[in-house]
Amino acid sequence: MKWNKQVIAIGIIAILYTVGILGTVFYSDSLLALTPINLLIGAALLFWNHKALNRNFVVYASVVFVAGFFVELAGINTGKIFGQYFYGKNLGVMLWDVPLVIGINWLVLSYATMCLVQPLSIRVSAKWQPFVLALISALVMVVIDALIEPLCQRLDFWYWRGSAAPLENYTAWFMFSFAFNFLGFKLHVAENNQVAKAILLAQVIFFTSLNIWLV
Repeated sequence: MKWNKQVIAIGIIAILYTVGILGTVFYSDSLLALTPINLLIGAALLFWNHKALNRNFVVYASVVFVAGFFVELAGINTGKIFGQYFYGKNLGVMLWDVPLVIGINWLVLSYATMCLVQPLSIRVSAKWQPFVLALISALVMVVIDALIEPLCQRLDFWYWRGSAAPLENYTAWFMFSFAFNFLGFKLHVAENNQVAKAILLAQVIFFTSLNIWLV
């Protein structure tokens, strides 16, 4: 197998998430404090393998990162977007009580889900392609969030002021995911980036495993 950027990136991601699962389940929760570093490394590997680092990509990435952060800021201060919640310590450095890495997380999930569904053959006109693909990829983002929510308090990521994430959380997740991904598809940002698919698979395996072992 040729050792190119893609293979190296996927290999590193596989190692990071395998260590994360085994370390969290069998060793110590202290590894969870490294979550921001894991997210940043994953983002760096993901965009290292993005070919078209052009104006469209910069616009998309900037909008998603900034909007994602400020949506969360509004969310924790009003309780009217996702529900009433606050962040724990394992997502790292915060600004105004929101982890800085949260904007990166929105960007990584948005871009990766777009890359996942972009190759799909949808029998609609070109005019409707961005809408349909954004719809499908937003649903994928909601599924990933649904895997995280049962673990969020156990992992010291965020805490709901109730027993579990409310329905409005998933509704808001879908709406903002759709908006971000629709922008990405309109700007033709999505590529056949295999690292994006590897990150999504790793996250699904990671959170599914922790749901089995910890919940």
